[in-house]
Amino acid sequence: MDKHNWSEADDLVAFYLYRFGTEGLPFDLPTIAEQRGIKEGSLKMRISNFKAYAGAGSLGNIARQSVQVFERYKNVHQTELRSRAFPELK
Repeated sequence: MDKHNWSEADDLVAFYLYRFGTEGLPFDLPTIAEQRGIKEGSLKMRISNFKAYAGAGSLGNIARQSVQVFERYKNVHQTELRSRAFPELK
């Protein structure tokens, strides 16, 4: 896989995983990464960036798009966020 160009939809998936993990989803993190064409390590790094932005991690240099996704969806209930991040599960 080449370097992935992160879409807002990809960031939304990573943000959902940061907040709620894979519990309750019908697939695990490696499967989610593969389905989206993202290396698993890159997806984990993006999740870690959200943790750092929230003050719980040490990574820096979070993408502007990720900050926008964080701020837009930080107070959204799990059910709604899941339907936005994984519309195929509706």
